Amino acid sequence: MSSSLAFFALLSFHPLFTDHAVVSESHPRPLGRAEPGEVVTVSLAGSTVKTTADASGRWAAEFPPLPAGGPHTLSARTDGEEITSRDILLGQVWLGSGQSNMEWTLSQTKDTEADIAAANEPRLRVFTVPKTSSSKGPASTVGGRWQVSTPRDAGGMSAVGYFFGRRMINETQRPFGMIISAWGGSAISQWMTEDTLRARPEYSEFVNEIERVRSAMTDPAANRAHEDPGIAPQAKTWSEPDHDDSAWTPIPVPGKWQDIGWDFNGAVWYRRSVEIPADWEGQDLEFALGIVDDYDHTFVNGTLVGTMAAETPAFWATPRIYKVPAALVTSTTVSIAVRAFDIWGGGGLMGTPALQRPNRPDIAPVIMHDLWRAQPELKLPSRSPGGPPPSTGALFNGMIAPLAGIHLDGVIWYQGESDTDRALLYPRMLTDLIHSWRNTFNTPALPFGIVQLANFRKRESEPVDKSWAHLREAQRLVALHEPATGLALAIDAGEADDIHPRDKKTVGERLALWALHTVYGRKDLAYSGPLFVESWAEDGGMRLRFSHASGLRVRGEALSGFQIAGADLTKWVWADEATIQGDTVFVRAASVPQPAAVRYAWQDNPETTLENAAGLPASPFRTDN
Repeated sequence: MSSSLAFFALLSFHPLFTDHAVVSESHPRPLGRAEPGEVVTVSLAGSTVKTTADASGRWAAEFPPLPAGGPHTLSARTDGEEITSRDILLGQVWLGSGQSNMEWTLSQTKDTEADIAAANEPRLRVFTVPKTSSSKGPASTVGGRWQVSTPRDAGGMSAVGYFFGRRMINETQRPFGMIISAWGGSAISQWMTEDTLRARPEYSEFVNEIERVRSAMTDPAANRAHEDPGIAPQAKTWSEPDHDDSAWTPIPVPGKWQDIGWDFNGAVWYRRSVEIPADWEGQDLEFALGIVDDYDHTFVNGTLVGTMAAETPAFWATPRIYKVPAALVTSTTVSIAVRAFDIWGGGGLMGTPALQRPNRPDIAPVIMHDLWRAQPELKLPSRSPGGPPPSTGALFNGMIAPLAGIHLDGVIWYQGESDTDRALLYPRMLTDLIHSWRNTFNTPALPFGIVQLANFRKRESEPVDKSWAHLREAQRLVALHEPATGLALAIDAGEADDIHPRDKKTVGERLALWALHTVYGRKDLAYSGPLFVESWAEDGGMRLRFSHASGLRVRGEALSGFQIAGADLTKWVWADEATIQGDTVFVRAASVPQPAAVRYAWQDNPETTLENAAGLPASPFRTDN
């Protein structure tokens, strides 16, 4: 018998029920494998049940509801074997999914040093599902392990998941387990079941395009890696400390340049300066650059200190650590330039760069996970789209289906940046995803919290019609019409020049407010900003009524961000007047004497001037359809 077959023949727990797991208190249902037909006796928190492995060797042990708390021991035994998982808590189990903003870790998030240092919360456990794409049907299991929240491990946890779980624990005093299953750059179609996508005629053109892209990727000529021709003549001075990079594009590090819309392979330069402690001047240093996708030339104060390319095995996954001789460290300001060459797929600086004193772990490094400046040197045709391999249902198969059988108490979803060009189709797709996941986890009213996209890109001075506004509307409409869903606004938590806003605490805590109010009965907590309800013409203007409007008020100096159009809906102008009365806002524009529609915060990066007494911002909306 092969080792893989032997593994599945042995008694084992599903990875979600191994050491440090959180098990749902209301539906404890440990899962595992054994010999087909074998009787398995399972014990947890003083209760014991028996179950039988099915023809494929899978078993599930159904317990009655058990009191929250622990730690407990979970054991399973057959006639010939016994296994044990330790430090098990009974509590609440939530799934966090989506793309990179759900993946984004606590250590990548601004102002979290104190949070990480104080992360001794044994009731918070996080299980991060490894990135797995399957185009050959649902996978049966996942890798990964549970991590307990400690200062050592918290920095690598999903920031949104961490802040959500921490707030939920503080308010409910129950253990919380967060399962994070996310992949940066992923489209919603990859998280949907293939049956769902193929069942609706409105998806056919979209599905066919995915199949064409996947087919093209199997063409050896289209999939061949690019070769680096070397630094171009015009870029020879880009490593110099005094090179003027003021016109270069701000770019988040770590991250891929495809995440800011640069859809090409080739060479991109990254630059920044950093201040070091005074006593480091004239000392040998190390530059821990981290992983570069794929090749790099790295300069410190204009001097090449290291390079890595195809001659290094697994160059695309090898962290760079380059020596910086004392002779280069001539002041407390250090200039760094990195030329990254991407041969295939996504490219960029993927680690957390840091300058450090060699062999001195007692001295804190100077960390540079923030905005750098970037400039393309050579743009080559993209050999592969960014994010996971394109395939209908591939991430559902690899990262959601293997979780089936456990009980989830809720889901939080942060995704949509990759689907702004499909915003009009997104309400149907998100609704279908919610229904299919509820079927997968056999929970018809599974709570589903949706993060509305954050503000991003340049703020426009004139009314515009932008795709990010349409995607936010899609998210709002799903939360409005689909039972047991909710909307957590991030419209004031984004950054104009970063698709990965560093403020994840606001997002996690707003998701928690929604969950506490709607799922856990905390009716004393305001959980939503003002939501548009209805409008009508009045006195040459339009009056707008809102829900969640207790204490409706102006955020900032003036109420703005409202635009008005007449019946043809072709020319939009800013409102001359916007005033609050009770749970309504009256808007008027002199140039539109017969207004027919109003939009608010309707652009990629809008002003947010309307809020309620809880300080929660109003959701962007439009009255026209």
